[in-house]
Amino acid sequence: MPIKEPEDLWPTGPEVLATLEEAVRMAEEIAAPPAERWVAKTISDKLIPSLYNARTYLEVGQLQSPEIRLGILNARLEAGELANADSRYAPLYSKIRVLAEEAEIATKMA
Repeated sequence: MPIKEPEDLWPTGPEVLATLEEAVRMAEEIAAPPAERWVAKTISDKLIPSLYNARTYLEVGQLQSPEIRLGILNARLEAGELANADSRYAPLYSKIRVLAEEAEIATKMA
């Protein structure tokens, strides 16, 4: 097995996109019944659309676009409010935090 250089281990656009898709799936699972109505509404009306906005720019490879950072930031704020209200939503917040970190690294590498 060849030894990888440190820069080869940093996330790329497709890897960030995969993490974003994982975050969307996690959010959809949390919003599914029997979720509380306010939680489902927050996720479906605010959090997921913010992630989809970021995804649009990731899919076309525009890693430098500020819309990626803003979309992830908005989703992170919503997830943070959910996690503050109930610790059951902390894993979603953590996933979006990881997504934000990966996107930041990928932006710097692009």
